[in-house]
Amino acid sequence: MTMEELMYNDILLPTDGSKGNQRAIDHAIAIADEVDATVHALHIVNTSEYDGLKQSALDSLEASGTDALERVEDAASPTSVEVQTYLEHGSPYRKILTTVNDVGADAIIMGTSGRTGLDRVLLGSVAERVIREATVPVTTVRTVDEPMTIDSPEAAVEHAADALTDAGHEPVETTDDPYRGTNSWIVPFRGDDGRFRVHIDGATGTTRIGRSGHR
Repeated sequence: MTMEELMYNDILLPTDGSKGNQRAIDHAIAIADEVDATVHALHIVNTSEYDGLKQSALDSLEASGTDALERVEDAASPTSVEVQTYLEHGSPYRKILTTVNDVGADAIIMGTSGRTGLDRVLLGSVAERVIREATVPVTTVRTVDEPMTIDSPEAAVEHAADALTDAGHEPVETTDDPYRGTNSWIVPFRGDDGRFRVHIDGATGTTRIGRSGHR
């Protein structure tokens, strides 16, 4: 199918804010520029899964989301592509699907990989559910992983929550502020099946989960 045959007027671009997601951004902008479409950039703060985060952490996530949306606007600035931005809260795949209808999108372009943490909007099962349930064409772009550094308490909390989820535990809330060592973080978390201490290598993001008690 040629560009001329594509009849896209509105393209939904979910973005997770990672540098690796730039390939998906560039692809969406290039398509929109060719067919004179509007790009609707969407960043989702995943509050549905991590309700236990403190307000300061949520504020930081919202600021990161704003930065992610501004990155899309910056990518489009050399072109004539119009970009509309949306910062939403909730379940990523649900918000993606409802936003398709809200903005009248004809297509979704999204990355399928990124770094871990709350900014990780489009990985694995989320992308699969969007592809399966979307009523418009979905184009996935393999993004490039970037080196990870955990350089703030908010990032440590995000990474710890993600590690607990990957290990089969449902994170509920932090029980104290993260402790920063010389090259590592320790994040105390209460999960649905007990209390944990998540040890994080600040340079590599490698995690080790230790159980510190029951509920």
